[in-house]
Amino acid sequence: METKEWFVQQVKLYEAGMYRLAMSILYHEEDARDAAQEAVCIAYQKIGMLRDKERFRPWIMRILANECYRILREKKKVIVTEDWDEKITGTWEMPDRQLLQAIGKLNEDMRAVVVLFYYEGFSIKEIAGILKLSESNVKTRMFRARKQLKEILMEDEE
Repeated sequence: METKEWFVQQVKLYEAGMYRLAMSILYHEEDARDAAQEAVCIAYQKIGMLRDKERFRPWIMRILANECYRILREKKKVIVTEDWDEKITGTWEMPDRQLLQAIGKLNEDMRAVVVLFYYEGFSIKEIAGILKLSESNVKTRMFRARKQLKEILMEDEE
């Protein structure tokens, strides 16, 4: 298979996950789409740098995360968390709306780790590579995110 065809096939395979990651970091639909598109362009330009085709998914997710954080630095946006569930309705296959709203209340660093681990199925090591963090930092964020999610969900039940 030609490189261009293979690349397009891979992007189509992972586009939903890329969008979820971008939304978890940027929290804004237009910015998330822009970041995903730019990440695809960057990845295509640098496809020759990918040594192992089996590592395409974490590689493009790392490019996407970098692009998302670049957009955040440029815009320095603050988006209200109450709109989280409305902005991504239909883009997540999640039966529990309450959990979705709770994830939306986490800060972007914790949202990204939760999305990559639970919804995209990346390992701690892969997440560390994607977000350019140490494995212990990823574990710490996961611990704090779980604790915060538990607190948020318990508050909502009261």
